[in-house]
Amino acid sequence: MDEMKTNSSRPSKYVCYKLSRVMRKVHRYYESSFSQYGITPAQFYVLSAVWENDGVKFKDLAKSLEMDGSTLTSILDRLERQDLVERRDDPEDRRSLLIFLKDKAKQNILQITCLAEKLNHEIQERFTEEEFATFEKVLEKLALD
Repeated sequence: MDEMKTNSSRPSKYVCYKLSRVMRKVHRYYESSFSQYGITPAQFYVLSAVWENDGVKFKDLAKSLEMDGSTLTSILDRLERQDLVERRDDPEDRRSLLIFLKDKAKQNILQITCLAEKLNHEIQERFTEEEFATFEKVLEKLALD
C-alpha cells in the first residue's frame, strides 16, 4: 500500500509540475541573459510589447500582456526609473496614458530580443517542424481561459 501511495503522489506525474519545471528553466535563462541589461523577464515582455506598438495605451498594453493594472504600473515605474520608457498623457483621452520607449531602450531592444530569439530557437531545435507546430497549439489551448 505504501508503494502505491508513494507512486501516486510523486509530483512528476502532474502536468502542472512539469510545466512549472520548464518555466523555471526558461525564467532562469531569461534572468541570466537579461541581467546584463538590468531588466527582468517581466520587464522584457513589457519592453517588447511597447516596441511592437510604441505609444500604446496603458489599458491595451495590460490587456495584451494579460497583466493587471497594478502589476503593470509597478513594472513601468521601474522601467521609468531606468530611463527605458515614459508615460505620457493621451491627448485624445485625459484618463488614459500612452507608453513610449525611450532612446536607451531603443538602443538595446534588438540585442535583448535576440537573446529571447536564441532561446526560442534552442527549444524549436528539439522538435520536428510538425511537433513544434503541435507544441505551440497545445500551449495556446492551455493559455485560453
